[in-house]
Amino acid sequence: MHELVLVSGIIDAVSNLAEEKGAKRVSKLTVAVGELASIDRGLIEELLRELSVGTKLAGAEIVVVMEEARVLCLSCGAEWGFRELVGPLSEEEREMVHFLPELISSFSKCPRCGGRYFRIESGRSLRVVEVELE
Repeated sequence: MHELVLVSGIIDAVSNLAEEKGAKRVSKLTVAVGELASIDRGLIEELLRELSVGTKLAGAEIVVVMEEARVLCLSCGAEWGFRELVGPLSEEEREMVHFLPELISSFSKCPRCGGRYFRIESGRSLRVVEVELE
């Protein structure tokens, strides 16, 4: 359960930030879970609530949002939603790309220029988006 380790790290980092800023408490925490991250969004939210008890995050509004995966075409600079590029693929190809998103270059072409050189720009990680302190 790597979610537990990730959430513990977030709580430690946000608690340290609140301490450094001299805040009494954290009133709101917003976290983004990338759609390509192998992370259970519901579990992240549950763990944030449970593990914040007794910390500066206790009672904070916890918001967990899904971050859309975006892909940059390295040939022409166009940016696309990962789902836009995966949509036309066969079921078998979609499954392969699901487990290894970097394979998108092997199965999809840029809708603008036809290039096959992509970089995943977002949607692969768990990150703190916003922290509101009191």
